[in-house]
Amino acid sequence: LAHVLGFLPPEDIMRARLSIKLRDFATTLIVPPSDYRVRRYKVMEAMAKSLPHMQQITIDNLGFGQKYADGVDPNEDRVKYTKDHITRDITILKRFKKLRVLELNDAPLNGRYAFLFKLPLLQKLTIVSMDCFKWDVFMLSGLLSLRELHCEGSGVSGNIKDLRILKDTLEKLNMHNCCGIEGDFMTLSDFRRLKMLDLGGASGIIGDVRKIRIDDDFQALEEIHLPKGVIGGKDHEFQFICEVADVMLALHRLRQRIPTISRDCYWKLSSASPEWYDVDEYDQYPVPPFIISFVQAGPRVGWRWLSPSRPRIRLNRARIRVDTQSDRGGSCEVNWLDKEPVRRRSGYTTYIQEMQSIEKEIDFYKGYYRPPTADEYKQLCICKEANTD
Repeated sequence: LAHVLGFLPPEDIMRARLSIKLRDFATTLIVPPSDYRVRRYKVMEAMAKSLPHMQQITIDNLGFGQKYADGVDPNEDRVKYTKDHITRDITILKRFKKLRVLELNDAPLNGRYAFLFKLPLLQKLTIVSMDCFKWDVFMLSGLLSLRELHCEGSGVSGNIKDLRILKDTLEKLNMHNCCGIEGDFMTLSDFRRLKMLDLGGASGIIGDVRKIRIDDDFQALEEIHLPKGVIGGKDHEFQFICEVADVMLALHRLRQRIPTISRDCYWKLSSASPEWYDVDEYDQYPVPPFIISFVQAGPRVGWRWLSPSRPRIRLNRARIRVDTQSDRGGSCEVNWLDKEPVRRRSGYTTYIQEMQSIEKEIDFYKGYYRPPTADEYKQLCICKEANTD
């Protein structure tokens, strides 16, 4: 009978408890994982008593006027705002001894709750939209079976080096937009099971993609997202033009091993770079080409420097708009990373057609494989004016 109940979701098992015999079976039953969301506290109380061996629970918003008891070091503004709310006991989760999947999604938790990180069987932890929920990376040392961590929008802090205790178990790590964490992403390079790594938007993360050893590091990785602070990460701002070629080559080699890495992103020369300049008196010509992007013609991949499109968008702003189709001549020559495909091979015709389209975008900066200096740029503008006259 217990095996039969084991195939049912929690709601159906609770209904089946009308029988005394089934009620006894339910208290010892290992409930199969299913997405059970707790939105009413009384329901969770009943579950804790009747189905203590549930393996998966999502703690959701309890509704207006209710909260869980504040933890250690709570947000004082939230404490004042919720002082008249009905308080519920979150430690009821301790009764679920077999918990393997836990999701905290917009749950009314405020402060630190150490016991949530002392669940020895937990394999997947998700923390979403939890602005006042505080925790440190080192607290994960109490979750030695953890395989997946998904965290967005919570008050996490600490150094990712403290994840090393999970080196042999962690398979997916998503700490997107977790601005309170810090450390070098290469700390995780020898995590032999790690398949997905998303540190996008985590402003405290640093590193350099050129240090990735293609044959040795991140061997199981199938997906990776790196933040701006990593040299080669999305939207990274380079300090020197000479750095770019090696970084683009490193990214190209990494993508050959991990094809899911997107080429649809941009980098730029920092406005704080000694090589950056702005020229206001030549508005009729392309802006200095300080944007970097990949380009592809058929099977051949390369990279190039581009001008942002007009109307003019200054490069020291966070958002960049690139549209070479509406601003002809805003592209430098392509720095190819692959050899030209062999004639008469499949895809060669497509390569020629796409090459012609790319070459049409190279006009003002023809012959330049990197941005011209300020003096060279001014000279280009003067020559263009002379030719126009």
